[in-house]
Amino acid sequence: MSDATGLTEPPNRLTRHKQKTRARLIRAALSVMARKGADAATINDITEAADVGFGSFYNYFTSKDEILEAATNELFETIGGKIDEAISSIGDPCVALATAIRTFVGILTIRREWAQFIVRAAPGYKRFRMYSRLFRDIQKIHTSKRLEYADPGIVTFAAGGAILFMIIALIEGDLSEADAPKRIAAMVLRMLGEKEGDIQRIIEHPLPALEVDLAS
Repeated sequence: MSDATGLTEPPNRLTRHKQKTRARLIRAALSVMARKGADAATINDITEAADVGFGSFYNYFTSKDEILEAATNELFETIGGKIDEAISSIGDPCVALATAIRTFVGILTIRREWAQFIVRAAPGYKRFRMYSRLFRDIQKIHTSKRLEYADPGIVTFAAGGAILFMIIALIEGDLSEADAPKRIAAMVLRMLGEKEGDIQRIIEHPLPALEVDLAS
């Protein structure tokens, strides 16, 4: 709402309270579903974790599916914003792709609960919202003719599936956290046909600080 000067008025106390409660519910849903999976998690689990009355849940969401969708969107928009920031000034599309992947995986090594949520609650490609950004970056490489491959869409599915399986390996302790971002980025570049000598240079590009949290 705007006042007579055209400036937006700050939200009132009730609005702020509703925003904070909704955010608590989303954070709780993410945490519970990361631990139990989307199917096993219940609305009661979520409201208890959020310290919100069961009936109050329906002031914000109509179902468990709706809060799953909200948590998925919130998580991937948060990570996606960090990725967009990291690659915004990079001209080489291969460096941009590798930086995006390293940022994504790097965040998940810090936020292990987020990685667990992605694997246990949002594994399908329609919920794995990084596919759109991954396709964007792979398409840029294809359009620039920096590397040659016939079908960017199929390449995106292959690369995204490989990234998802490597995240599972990371969660299960079969992949070292320390070098996972670079190893996964290098793997995707090899899939796209990048020269081995260039891969090592590309994956050393500086990254921004990776600390990130959901909006409160």
